[in-house]
Amino acid sequence: MKKSFDQEIRDAVRKEQIPVPSQIHQQTEQLLSALPEKKSRKSIYIYSKTLVKIAAAAACFLFVTLFFLPNVSVVYAQTLSEIPIIGKIVEVFTIRNYFYSDGHHELDAEIPSIQDPEYSQASNLININIDELTSAVIQKFYAELEITGNKGYGSIYIDYETITNTEDWFTLKLTVSEIEASSNTYNVFYHIDRNAGTYVTFGNLIAEKDFSAIEQLILEQMEDQMDNSPEVIYWTKKNDFGQSITSLDENQNFYFNKTGDLVIVYNKYEVGPGSMGCPEFAISPEEYQQYLQYPIN
Repeated sequence: MKKSFDQEIRDAVRKEQIPVPSQIHQQTEQLLSALPEKKSRKSIYIYSKTLVKIAAAAACFLFVTLFFLPNVSVVYAQTLSEIPIIGKIVEVFTIRNYFYSDGHHELDAEIPSIQDPEYSQASNLININIDELTSAVIQKFYAELEITGNKGYGSIYIDYETITNTEDWFTLKLTVSEIEASSNTYNVFYHIDRNAGTYVTFGNLIAEKDFSAIEQLILEQMEDQMDNSPEVIYWTKKNDFGQSITSLDENQNFYFNKTGDLVIVYNKYEVGPGSMGCPEFAISPEEYQQYLQYPIN
């Protein structure tokens, strides 16, 4: 029996055997769990059903766009080659756009894709996660739209920004903003060490045993900011479980700024009220170097 075109692509994707670290899927789960859920059973059913389709479609779509089409379509390949490079090394471009507006709800999403000519596996891992995460968010938007109709208002915006793009390091920031009764913003940062060709998480960068030392440096900055301004508010008290609100994990958002500081980024409402936005805390090389378990050039 002749295989369908779709099945041939799925088989080819399986042959690629790209290992996806657990941290990749954890980032998606953490962001989606932070998005407020509707209590409708129908919404939950639609959302869970679409996730099954997303998982299969994401791998299929990735193969078609990054592996199959450039090899069979001269026009497509020429188009990719003409895309301008943002930064110096890694190509970053909008691979898909979504827009919907009915006067009550709005979706405006720009979905990025990256191509690293030297280390395709690391960039492919990032592309898989971006596709998984954004597809889930978009499907959730449409599932809830079917439930609420014109009874309420809500918007989802997805955007991205290249933070660093050098011969040594690459960082991409993906932002999901949700506006309903109130607004919320979630960020995910993706990093590639271009010398080693590896995808890097905070857990790779700092050993878990040293998380508390970084947390203490952040707590000191929070308290100093609050001492100097009555408008600055952080939830620095320990919660009912005895865990500091500044608690870090292996998927903590971070990036390196132009002066080499390690910048820890929290999402909105994570360590303070909405008025604090997405707080950032810069830690100097002198403060964090002793805790690095991953060499940074």
